[in-house]
Amino acid sequence: MLKRIIVIICCVLPLTQCASIRQHEAQSWKSARSEWNNEGAGKQGVSDAALREGQVGAKAPASSTPVAGAAQAPAPSQAAQEPVPMPAAPGVVRDTNELFYGLISEAMWNELFPNRLGRGTSAGRSDFYSFDAFKAATKHFPRFLTEGDEEIRRRELAAFLAHLAQETGGFRYLEQLTILRSYSVANKEYPPVEGRDYHGRGPIQLSYNYNYGQFSKAYFGDKNVLLKNPELLVTDSVVSFGSAIWFWMTMQPPKPACHDVMVGSWQPVDIDVEAKRYPGFGLTLNIINASQCGKESEHANRRYDIYEKMCKYFDATKGDYCDCEKQLPYGKKLR
Repeated sequence: MLKRIIVIICCVLPLTQCASIRQHEAQSWKSARSEWNNEGAGKQGVSDAALREGQVGAKAPASSTPVAGAAQAPAPSQAAQEPVPMPAAPGVVRDTNELFYGLISEAMWNELFPNRLGRGTSAGRSDFYSFDAFKAATKHFPRFLTEGDEEIRRRELAAFLAHLAQETGGFRYLEQLTILRSYSVANKEYPPVEGRDYHGRGPIQLSYNYNYGQFSKAYFGDKNVLLKNPELLVTDSVVSFGSAIWFWMTMQPPKPACHDVMVGSWQPVDIDVEAKRYPGFGLTLNIINASQCGKESEHANRRYDIYEKMCKYFDATKGDYCDCEKQLPYGKKLR
């Protein structure tokens, strides 16, 4: 059976890449397949964002594009802080063949997310969260999944996809189901445009005009592209994936970048040590959704479970500090 799987993979991938598929990768894929399909993917029917909005068990309307809950709003003190944008991305292109043939293939993507939005449908509905769209988006972020040894790269991919899977219910939702408040806030550098709304959209549920503006500046070289057209995150799949990678790669003081946490380039200072914030998957949840930290959380436990399964799937160890139950949430003071 193992030989048959390897033969199939080699038929799908370019022949020049077949030699790079190691035996233990095939074994990991085979052993993880049954567990993921039976336990992992099936648990992603409701996004974490939908649960935050009180939409437990809610399903997307049958007659419209499915949507999901919004990203957690930062505390007022955090909203006023200026995130530090990553270096401008326009024009940056890299060859992703080595990256993707070493970590993940389209066949694996399809296996991990069998029920993603638009896959296998007709009537003009596209496979919005396709592997090709994800791959194209990474070309604008040269550091993404390229730093550290192979073990670190596999762990980072597992962490990144675990968050996205939970935010979107396994890539089944584009934006939040229920808008309970405005996501337009006063910001001198990235002011909201009248008539536009900046609720959570895309794989990581990007929210607020200052995030839309900064991502737009980093990706397009012009902050106004997304400030004026925030809907691009639900109409252009490459830009949509780009918003998630940008957020992952960008530090927002006092928060470090999730990427830096996972690859070990960020280390805690005294205030972090006192707050029990140490590098690991748990800290990335604190960065993305601090409200789930510092306590026992059903939402957080669901995300930890997906991360563990992703690590098994990609043959990666989980690393230390995988939860944030004892961490002080960002936005709260030590005393």
